[in-house]
Amino acid sequence: MPKMGKFFRADQIGSLLRPPELLDARDACKAGRISMAQLRAVEDQSILTALAMQCEVGLEIFSDGEMRRDAWQTNVSQAVEGFEAAYPVRESTTPDGRRVRIEMHAKGVERKLRQIRRIAQVDAAFMREHSPGPFKITMPSPAAVARAGYRRGVTEKAYPRREELHRDLADIIRGEMQALVADGAGYLQLDEGFNSYVNEDWRAQLRAQGLDPQRSLELDIAVDNSCYDAVAGSGVTRAMHLCRGSRTSWEHGSGGYQWLAERLLGALHVDRFLLEYDSALVGGFEPLRFVPKGKVVVLGLVSSKNPRLETIDELRRKIDEAAKYCPLEQLAISTQCGFQGAADRDGAHMTIDEQRRKLELVVETARQVWG
Repeated sequence: MPKMGKFFRADQIGSLLRPPELLDARDACKAGRISMAQLRAVEDQSILTALAMQCEVGLEIFSDGEMRRDAWQTNVSQAVEGFEAAYPVRESTTPDGRRVRIEMHAKGVERKLRQIRRIAQVDAAFMREHSPGPFKITMPSPAAVARAGYRRGVTEKAYPRREELHRDLADIIRGEMQALVADGAGYLQLDEGFNSYVNEDWRAQLRAQGLDPQRSLELDIAVDNSCYDAVAGSGVTRAMHLCRGSRTSWEHGSGGYQWLAERLLGALHVDRFLLEYDSALVGGFEPLRFVPKGKVVVLGLVSSKNPRLETIDELRRKIDEAAKYCPLEQLAISTQCGFQGAADRDGAHMTIDEQRRKLELVVETARQVWG
């Protein structure tokens, strides 16, 4: 299997809009009105429809849209015991001033973790049979799960040292990545391992806790590298997506990639970095000068949060600007994030037709820029 990371220019993050019938079926299954088998049938049909759309728009790497999950990160907590039973709920303020209660999907770790089933076996088996071409499987990075799942006064009863939690999560995700290679997955993407580090306020919070951000970052890189290294040389494309937020009313981190890029881009053992670059939130392209030879940066220039359709001219101008700091042959393009990272109505920002036009734009821009 050839390493695809150097050869395709139009990428996608992973999650796609869930059709209304899937959202309804998931709610009905949780309420006990339909069986898991009935939900699975709706999931299957939704994925087949999504695959047909991706093929029609010209994508060369395929996703199941993460349609079997409650949210982008829940495939881990759904397969591993030791997390709290219910999703926490957070109150937040929307941009129009409304106070909302939103179900969060990062469960806290309460007990020693124990894997009870494969994380993505069903996903990979279905994609192997039905995908029109190479397919990607996405999972949260072990560093991201450890950071989001750590609850002071709770998690430390099972894991007195955070490194122990990192180790158990790395063992689980490493094993899944190796199994997915055997399942035929051509692209493995870990999500959100390092997004918090872009925020100087968050780094200041680490210091206030007596932690060194540089050392914390090095530990996170090491735990994720232990997973990427396990599939090195297998032909699979290894990727990391840095998410800056896709749900209503908040974004992950403020400021540019400078501090993180200098320390991460050369140290993480991946073929591709998928970086959000759709707004002024993330700053300029100057940090791309730290991209080493042999790695590709996928520029997330097309918004999955704003239905306004960008123009090819504006995207080409941004790609030209990025190419001042990283060679054009080491660049690609995608949407900024997934289209619906959580299986609820809050997670959607546009229609399925608007989503399609966004992906068509990604493909056409890549064709015009790289041929």
